[in-house]
Amino acid sequence: MTTQTDAVPNQVKRQHVTRKSSISVIPPKVSTILNYFQEPFVERKHFKTDKFEYSRSGNEAGLVFIVNQENFLDKEIEQRRGSRRDVNELIICFQRLGFNIDQKNILPDATTEVIHDRINNIADEDFSGYNSLIFFYLSHGCEHNRLHTYDGTIAAHDIWGKFKENPSFKNKPKMFVFQACKGEGKSTTGASTSFKPSSLVPPSTFQANNLYPDLLIVYSTVEGNVSFRNSLQGSWFIQELCKNFSIYGKRDDVVSLIIRTSKCVASNYYHTIKEKAIDSKQMPLFVSTLRKKFYLNVSKDRDLLLRVIETNEQILKELKDINKKLNDDGKKKKELK
Repeated sequence: MTTQTDAVPNQVKRQHVTRKSSISVIPPKVSTILNYFQEPFVERKHFKTDKFEYSRSGNEAGLVFIVNQENFLDKEIEQRRGSRRDVNELIICFQRLGFNIDQKNILPDATTEVIHDRINNIADEDFSGYNSLIFFYLSHGCEHNRLHTYDGTIAAHDIWGKFKENPSFKNKPKMFVFQACKGEGKSTTGASTSFKPSSLVPPSTFQANNLYPDLLIVYSTVEGNVSFRNSLQGSWFIQELCKNFSIYGKRDDVVSLIIRTSKCVASNYYHTIKEKAIDSKQMPLFVSTLRKKFYLNVSKDRDLLLRVIETNEQILKELKDINKKLNDDGKKKKELK
């Protein structure tokens, strides 16, 4: 079993990938790259929808698009084995959350021209009936937001920038997730290394033309560093994202889910380079211009779920109190005898 990085060129194969702890999860349903999901949204009770979260009706759907680059025209670029597992897990995960995954919105091994054409077509369409956009891009990557296509590269901001002028997505949340290396460096524990990333996010990301309201941009790793992928089990980041979205997606907002996912990747995963006594780590990060909370369930559904959870917790508390009282009464009777 091997773990690979998504940096290009000079890919490095790693072995002995270990998790320090395991998490019991519900198996996710669907996973994709460059994909649009049908997403429900949930809000904490007592919050008013129009003020604290993006408004949506129960009939609205989210748009999911997935680009999965597994093979490349240049044979010197390593095949991304295990990426198909990521796509499957994304599909399962978001189907569990109520999304409809359209096969036409999953692009495998797409050329630069195909990706540009598909994004331009999507950006020009009327999506008034959709409440959000979720976009996954799985590939090799380089520094400064460069992502590999089948026959070349594309800039990450050229993807999310296409949706800036689409009026049907105005005031709606748009999340772009990039599972790719952003260099060849490695965050480590143990022995120190000379690698020092210049910045966590490329400066170009924050240029005025590249950012606009209601964006959530998620990177699997920081600028300058690799992003690990297991050839059988999939990438560390996407697998943890699917687990956390499956378990908590109907209850928590998306930013909270991404923070939880980042914590799991940074805390639970490491790759040991035995000869150097170094543990390689991975630290995801995100950039947000969201102005409200972004949920995957509508408020009424989330409120019902929270009420059920609260009722179950109250029942458990009462059962514990009854059990404690019975034990105390039993002890008193023994003492009287």
